[in-house]
Amino acid sequence: MFTTIKNAKIYTPRGIKRSVTIKDDKIIGFDDGFKADREIDAQGKTVVAGFHDSHMHLLGIGRMLSILRLQEARSIEDIVRLGRQYILNNPDKDHIIGRGWNQDYFTDGPVIPTKDDLDRICKDKPIVLTRACGHIGVVNSKALKMAGVTKDSPDPDGGVFVRDGAGEPNGILHETALGYVQNIFPDISEKEIERRYRIAMDYVSALGITAVQANDLYQDNQEKVLSVLSRLDKSGELKVRVFHQFTFEDEQALEVFLKENANSGLFSDRHRLSALKLYKDGSLGARTALMRKPYHDDPATLGVDTLPNEKMKALGLIAKKYGLPLVAHVIGDGAIEQTIGVLAVINDAGNPLRSGLIHHQITDLELLKKTAQHRLHVFYQPIFLHYDMHILEDRVGGELAATSYAFKTQMELGATTSYGTDAPIEEPNPLECLYCAVTRKDLKGYPPKGFMPSEKVTVAQALRNYTESSAYAIRMEDRLGRLEIGHYADLVILSDDPYEVEPDKIKDIKAMLTMMNGKVTFDKAGLMEA
Repeated sequence: MFTTIKNAKIYTPRGIKRSVTIKDDKIIGFDDGFKADREIDAQGKTVVAGFHDSHMHLLGIGRMLSILRLQEARSIEDIVRLGRQYILNNPDKDHIIGRGWNQDYFTDGPVIPTKDDLDRICKDKPIVLTRACGHIGVVNSKALKMAGVTKDSPDPDGGVFVRDGAGEPNGILHETALGYVQNIFPDISEKEIERRYRIAMDYVSALGITAVQANDLYQDNQEKVLSVLSRLDKSGELKVRVFHQFTFEDEQALEVFLKENANSGLFSDRHRLSALKLYKDGSLGARTALMRKPYHDDPATLGVDTLPNEKMKALGLIAKKYGLPLVAHVIGDGAIEQTIGVLAVINDAGNPLRSGLIHHQITDLELLKKTAQHRLHVFYQPIFLHYDMHILEDRVGGELAATSYAFKTQMELGATTSYGTDAPIEEPNPLECLYCAVTRKDLKGYPPKGFMPSEKVTVAQALRNYTESSAYAIRMEDRLGRLEIGHYADLVILSDDPYEVEPDKIKDIKAMLTMMNGKVTFDKAGLMEA
């Protein structure tokens, strides 16, 4: 099958082209007059390489679209109201799962809800409502009872059951304590996993996304997730490439998993393992990110260390044995410092496997220099600025805030960086994420000159970090991430040119048509039929 996209403004490493021809799944030429079986008239629109989100939770997006959504809650009363309405709309559900609340958006004060608030929603069914970040949550009394959590229950490793003045659990759960209680719910079925993946793929394809590095694969769901995605891959039904940043924290289980799967025939360039992903700390909003000094607005805590360094090292060495890098969730400067130390021991000179740091938010100049020195790849989420800029100085103080979220400085020091959204924590919209990187503003346009404006990047740098650099992170830059002859035909036709619109308008650009592996996965304007 030969496909030509004509009447286009195509950004390539060789300059702007007006047409591109694709044979099956690869680009074979530009402006060359090939005879095509199918023509797509781009109507003068801009074409760029497909967006590649270098860290997100694709299955989590499908889950978010299927549960109680609390992103719009602006008070505890809103949570109660939305929860009651959800039960009315879903009377057959025997448990309620929700996500998305953020106490810092509450108009009546940043107070975290407790079990008493959730008991007002329902006392007869277990309820678990997770904060937007996913690192803390709140449950009702029924959920605590079903999980066996009492006044005498010890905190799990890497987590906290928050307690009231009398020592009773108040329903607020930090880190692994949240997972401890969530274990009361039945395992998700393979059929439901497939349904959620299909929903999520449709959702992100409509945003111009053609590839994701997804943290969906865990020890307890590995067989179902791999079965579903391998089946969709082989049947040609994958709408995005899925590269697994998989999480295992048991050394024996990881060894068995990689021995069975790392070099099996299960995977392809559309679906495969990319890195072992581990969690070193929590989130800034929840004050569970691991800091070197106490929080500026809560001197009683340094955050949460969720994984001992020796265990991280042992797991990373197992991944390395099978040719896979270690990437770690690190937000606080304490987590970053310790993880750089671990990776310095694990990695070979030059970091050929491309191990790296996910989030990499709270930094000083010395940490930025060490990251570049050890050639660590950084997986940034510029969209985090939308919320975090409003709490950053309160959490960490002015001096440390001034050297954090240092997208431009980290690049200038020599580290490779790629972009993503960590969806569903934030919306997976790549144009909004690019806007935040280029303008350093929140989605409402604040502040007018940008937050720490010296860290603004150019449109070209931002696009490269969302395409080429994401492919580099998984060692596929020779065939993915650029509109180049011999590369896979992953591209998006945009409503406007991000190089030409005012920077504040970048967030409003829409995907008109998305193509992955030479197949159209989204066509908003009917361009394929035109």
